[in-house]
Amino acid sequence: MTYFSPWSNPIDPDIFYPIPPYTKLLNSFNWQNETKWLNHWLKRGGINLASSAWPLGTKNDWAWGLGLPFLSDIELFNGKEERILFGISGLPGCGKTSFGRWLEAAANELDWPLKVISMDDFYLDSKALDKAMAGNPWNAPRGLPGSHSIELLEETIENWRRTGKLKAPRFDKALRDGLGDRCGWSNSNPKILVIEGWFLGCAIAEDKNKLINTIPISSREKDYQFIVQSALENYQPIWGKFKRIWHIKAIDFSSTRQWKSEQEINLQKERGASLKGDSLNLFIRMIETAIPQKDLQSIKSNVLVKLSCSRQLKWVGIKEDDPEIAN
Repeated sequence: MTYFSPWSNPIDPDIFYPIPPYTKLLNSFNWQNETKWLNHWLKRGGINLASSAWPLGTKNDWAWGLGLPFLSDIELFNGKEERILFGISGLPGCGKTSFGRWLEAAANELDWPLKVISMDDFYLDSKALDKAMAGNPWNAPRGLPGSHSIELLEETIENWRRTGKLKAPRFDKALRDGLGDRCGWSNSNPKILVIEGWFLGCAIAEDKNKLINTIPISSREKDYQFIVQSALENYQPIWGKFKRIWHIKAIDFSSTRQWKSEQEINLQKERGASLKGDSLNLFIRMIETAIPQKDLQSIKSNVLVKLSCSRQLKWVGIKEDDPEIAN
């Protein structure tokens, strides 16, 4: 049986991202020889590592281009540092949560103490959340900067760093007919903690009075952008705590409209409650306009992975090597 890889001839048919920047990324993890890197992971199962944890229909490009390189990045620090904090940023519905489930499954097979949590779990409790979200032009029940308990997030990270014990809240988006609410706590003792969020790593604008919008927005949306920028300032110290941030970037920002809709359809099937109709459309509009798209597409990250609308990986590499930045 022929085994296809990013360097085989012919190449794995699921891979469409350019190989040079991908190889350079692996070099940055101290793998100067792709054959040795390949053999290293083949001994651990290769793209079959935790394969049952991928969503049905996931192509090999996610394992080759995202999964194994992410594990290699972690491995660079694992054993050298007592505790490691990684971040994953990407628009709603891009696949962060599914990838997080795979990471936990793969780490379990490797016997690595790894835990993935979401910034969504740090939403304020329902009473405080409703108060914080009151008056936003999209009538969004959550999701905006300002909807999270920054104090709790900081305390959770620092307590874990100090003691190795992670006590994190849990948030169920299906509660309150899709508005969501807290639903208890999770306890674990990971050495590697990964946090994912849709605007994780997003910087505040250089000039809040001159926000650059790439699509037309209403005067009410524009006014509220200033409130969002003020709230976003409170997140900046959090971003500085991450050892590494990976950005799963949509090539076409409008892809999140399809992705978020699919996400809510699945939530409805699984839990019987979700955002739908006008509520869903307004939530998507919030994603598109609350933070200037230019800023969301320029997340401060170490590694960049570009996705097509069909979630096909089109570019994988060190952010500074991104052709868009170079040009």
